[in-house]
Amino acid sequence: MPTLKAAATLKHLVQTRLDALEDIHDEGERVFAHDVQWHAPDEDGRNWDMKGYRGPADYATEVRLLIDRLRREYRLDTEQQAGDRPWLE
Repeated sequence: MPTLKAAATLKHLVQTRLDALEDIHDEGERVFAHDVQWHAPDEDGRNWDMKGYRGPADYATEVRLLIDRLRREYRLDTEQQAGDRPWLE
């Protein structure tokens, strides 16, 4: 069963994984995560995504694969206080 995480925690996890991508690191470039976005659960139960990133376009495929792996592992926690989830407001 996927683990629930807060939006800020998911973004931090995405950034940590982006920082660990060897191809990007070897080139001496940086890629930055955008905020994760809630959406209604899809057919696989995934309820968040990250549209795009900040950095060189050359890494779009690697970033998308990483995001898709994390979406399989984690779900966005929607049980937080309303003030902590502006994506639902």
